[in-house]
Amino acid sequence: MNRIGVSIRDVARETGLSTATISRVVNGDARVSDKTRQRVLDACARLDYLPNPAARALSTRRSKAVAAIIPTIEHSVFAKFIAAIERTLGAHGYSLIIAISNADEDSELAAARKLLGMGADAFVLSGMVHAQSLLDLLSRRQVPFVYTSVWAQDSATPTIGYDNAGLAADALRHLRDCGHRRVAVVHGPLTESDRTRARRAGAEAMRDAFDTLAFFEAPVSIAGGKDCVARMLRAGGDFTACLCSSDVLALGAYFALAEAGQRIPDDMSVMGFDNLDWATEVVPPLTTIDLPANGMGEAVAAQIVEFLERDVPLHSQLLPAQILVRGSVARLA
Repeated sequence: MNRIGVSIRDVARETGLSTATISRVVNGDARVSDKTRQRVLDACARLDYLPNPAARALSTRRSKAVAAIIPTIEHSVFAKFIAAIERTLGAHGYSLIIAISNADEDSELAAARKLLGMGADAFVLSGMVHAQSLLDLLSRRQVPFVYTSVWAQDSATPTIGYDNAGLAADALRHLRDCGHRRVAVVHGPLTESDRTRARRAGAEAMRDAFDTLAFFEAPVSIAGGKDCVARMLRAGGDFTACLCSSDVLALGAYFALAEAGQRIPDDMSVMGFDNLDWATEVVPPLTTIDLPANGMGEAVAAQIVEFLERDVPLHSQLLPAQILVRGSVARLA
């Protein structure tokens, strides 16, 4: 337990250093030698001293806390992203506070107000489409923010992520190169995510490369993917491959095809988007696009720290993603 009443002055007496030096160490100031920093940290550990965040924020005008608002934590791609942000921020003495918006603009705005009240120094937002009231609020408060999971070189707000439209087109090129000419694309609700809309647009741009390219919308859940693919099978269409805009939908497709007595990839090829943890464990392993969730979290955190600590401008950053070829896509003669 923390000892009650231990203050920065106690640490100064313990070390024989000034309170100003102790404060610089506690606040992560680089103008302290490694030897002095370790001396202070050792004394803090002996005394069970923890800095008061509110006092630190008052003296430095920084809480050393970064806020992230994400649509969900139900899928491991978001969990990996958040873990990478927290790990990278922590290495620089910053903390991460998160909120879940459930892809609802009102919920996102309410969360942002609470996080600002907690003193967040910067914000991480998923996607590029947000309520103007939220953007105006952050601008009035002069709080920096970045968009993630997307990339747009001409965006006024920095985007750190990947090219959703380009990756969807790459996925269809892979299916075409494997001989598939009749492809179904299963995606999430277009009204809920600009990333989904970008993936659909990227797929639409490939229409001329296929004899049939049909689109089906479903809730982004295993049940949603299963029900959608089951309806697709009942309606016919003679598709040879199904591209799903998320691995969650692809897993639903696996279940629907199994219940219909169809084998993957002999009767129908399936391709996903995300590379969730279980993608290598299903039978056959899922061919999918490996999104750089860890790398994106590290890049976001590193840029924010550089901005807050050294005033290095935030900038858009395109991160690489790749197709992981496994056993769920057949090569047709």
